[in-house]
Amino acid sequence: MRVLLVYANRSRDLTAAPPVGLSYVATAARDAGHEVALVDLLVADDRDGALRRAVRERRPEVVGISVRNIDSASKQRPGWQMGDVARHIETVRASGSARVVIGGPAVSVLGPAVLESLPADYAVVGEGEIAFPALLRVLEHGEPVRGIPGVYARRPSGVHGTKPDRLAGFGRSGMERWIDWPAYRRRGGTWAIQTKRGCPLHCVYCAYPGIEGAQLRRRTPQEVADEIEHVMATVRPKTFEIVDSTFNVPTSHAMEICEEITRRNLRVRLTTMGVNPIGVTAELFAAMRRAGFRSMMVSPDAASEGTLGSLKKGFTVPELRKTAGLAKASGMRSAWFFILGGPGETRETVDETMRFVETELDHPRCLTVVMTGVRILPGTEMAALAVRERIVPHDHDYAAPTFYVSPAVDETWILGRVQRALARNPGVVHAGEQNLSRSERLLETVLQALGVAPPYWCYLPLLLRMPPLRQLRRRFPPAFAPTAPPGC
Repeated sequence: MRVLLVYANRSRDLTAAPPVGLSYVATAARDAGHEVALVDLLVADDRDGALRRAVRERRPEVVGISVRNIDSASKQRPGWQMGDVARHIETVRASGSARVVIGGPAVSVLGPAVLESLPADYAVVGEGEIAFPALLRVLEHGEPVRGIPGVYARRPSGVHGTKPDRLAGFGRSGMERWIDWPAYRRRGGTWAIQTKRGCPLHCVYCAYPGIEGAQLRRRTPQEVADEIEHVMATVRPKTFEIVDSTFNVPTSHAMEICEEITRRNLRVRLTTMGVNPIGVTAELFAAMRRAGFRSMMVSPDAASEGTLGSLKKGFTVPELRKTAGLAKASGMRSAWFFILGGPGETRETVDETMRFVETELDHPRCLTVVMTGVRILPGTEMAALAVRERIVPHDHDYAAPTFYVSPAVDETWILGRVQRALARNPGVVHAGEQNLSRSERLLETVLQALGVAPPYWCYLPLLLRMPPLRQLRRRFPPAFAPTAPPGC
């Protein structure tokens, strides 16, 4: 069949994320004998025009739309992205008779209920490398779409389908065949590599197990190094990013990956989005440095024992302090993420977290991003708690931006406390800052012109510490007033 895959992501907060998951699906569909093309709307100047042209030129029989984000996950800047997807589906409908399939992380999180919000024909939930080719085979032969794991269909009686299976293992994404890498390079993109799938942790707000499952499926260090070596020889990106949900869980696997890269002397620059304070050691950070890591992201969410416990993060404040100290001593740049207002949050616990930010993370190689309000996602413990506390009804549509803020603390007070932290630690930004994206784009343009290797968020703390900008932020504090997102 003629297949057009659409990467609908438009979010570029901190970095432009290439379609690694969709590349896996594209490779699987091509290997199954289908004629596959991919249109990447993240790097398109005219998104609607690019989609119309692709449909007109390719004349697809099936269009698969990958949805990465439901919204911005910021209560103060609730950029809803599902409306864009609905518009893309309308564009496909107006341009031909192709059947429309939606998938991707956002669809896996929302589940089959997404077909009640979006006018697609089918939804693929979970990993698509098996489900999507299986759906194409059935459509090609005109057979009924029934019993395919991970595939849901719209019928007169409602949405019907079968729960997804999990792949036993996976290999290279083949992303180099599907994307325009120079367009990502111009935007400070990093090359995405997965070393494992699944997450065994139990954070109360996280829907990640719905995307990749709770059981870890690890690639061998040799396979990972082979992929990096291949991409270096063919694409030559400046930076590779390990995009596992948690790079160092288990620590032994992360160490083996680092040691294999070092043993081969690959001489690459690396970063990762998923360092967890569980199991962090000086030996791990030393191994990461030897392998080529120059930066990392850490998502502790809180620095108060009470809040860490209620979020079920699985580590303690002493472990968090140890991680902060080791990260600073390692010389690697780091971005830290905190969510204020979770279950059991009080003024005292917010203050504990912000004092940690002000004291432990105040140095030029550290960026701290603070969010206020926890995004509630279906199937999580947070969603069940929100129903019990009558924040949402049991049949709530979670496609609408929906947030939890502890009733024991006032959101306006939290935002004021964050403002004080901004004045004390210039490396702090709030996810609701309207000027943050403009500062990022300016920095991105300058560093790209200078040939600096990404990720460019590494240099935001230096920009924010420059006396003119620091004085401006003190004189005119960023505005991030509490808002009520649509549908709440």
